[in-house]
Amino acid sequence: MNPKINLQELLSKYHAGTITDEERILLEEWYAQWTPEQQELSSEEIDQMKADVWQSLNVTVLPAATKRLWPRIALAASVILCLSVGGYYYLSNSKASQQQMTAKVERVDIAPGGNKAVLVLNNGLKINLNSQINGTIAKQGNIRIVKTANGQLAYAPDNTDPSVVVYNTLSTPRGGKYDLVLADGTKVWLNSASSITYPTAFKGNDRTVNITGEVYFEIVHNAKQPFRVNFKGHTIEDIGTEFNINAYDDEQVIKTTLVAGSIKLSRDSRSVLLRPGQQSITSLSNTAIEIKDADINEATAWKNGLFKFKKAKIEDVMRQLSRWYNVDVSYPYGVPKTVFSGEMIKDANATQILDMLAYFKVNYEIVQQTKGSEKKIIIKP
Repeated sequence: MNPKINLQELLSKYHAGTITDEERILLEEWYAQWTPEQQELSSEEIDQMKADVWQSLNVTVLPAATKRLWPRIALAASVILCLSVGGYYYLSNSKASQQQMTAKVERVDIAPGGNKAVLVLNNGLKINLNSQINGTIAKQGNIRIVKTANGQLAYAPDNTDPSVVVYNTLSTPRGGKYDLVLADGTKVWLNSASSITYPTAFKGNDRTVNITGEVYFEIVHNAKQPFRVNFKGHTIEDIGTEFNINAYDDEQVIKTTLVAGSIKLSRDSRSVLLRPGQQSITSLSNTAIEIKDADINEATAWKNGLFKFKKAKIEDVMRQLSRWYNVDVSYPYGVPKTVFSGEMIKDANATQILDMLAYFKVNYEIVQQTKGSEKKIIIKP
């Protein structure tokens, strides 16, 4: 084929949906046949191509459009992943790759997670929110607990001052997420395998909640009643703030990322102030508090329906997939020493995500467990 093919132009047209049938064939032939020896591109051209392809990955795949859009995303993803490896890596045997794709159609797959959560009232009553219709689902004193049409849980105080304040807990399972609006209007997003315990109304000198897992906050500021978040021996106090806390038990470090406003992070006898765009990193193994510049998009990608990784180890990637797809991961042949950079939509089935990892020579198999309906991902050499 023509070695002077304008790949950047074709990818841009492919992303925009303006590519002709002839150009599409040309691009797909290039994808199947191209090898590193055929063409050298400048670093500027590679950077521009990567930027174009990243845009094509940021496509919201609606259920009705999945079949139509996925081939485009798969092709674009394969290009950007190859470019990110530190050069070009393409499947040298197109027939073998077609056989792989055919075989994967027959594999066990795993659907993505979704809105799933359990609300525990102060009396211990558990309410599965998935089985509740929209509207008022419970009352706690003068507070109505409402499941809204857009999938949130909201606390709506009556006009009277709440006479009784009790605590509720909202928790998401693996494969779940949920949004919450507290009585003061503060918005909360829970990632998979996370929880928040909070009062049904805020009275007294402060507003204090406790969390586990990963939670994003958009605080309604009140200087007379500061908002505090407790987690794993840490306390955050907001000063008009949006921030993300990642404090999973299976992660080696705790990361707090400030998006807007200001927060004070306290731990033991130490306190630090974070500015927007900064991230604190702490470990339970010592008392140090590290402050670094954060990649806000990476830290909050989950809230926006994305996986985003930057030079992440494969086990770091798989922990996120494990939580979102509610699946265990095993490494019977050892953990591949692979780092991964990429961005993918979370609405995709597990095989669509894992197939992208295959471009980094990370092979996998999804197996059905012998008991129940649980599945396992096995990472293979």
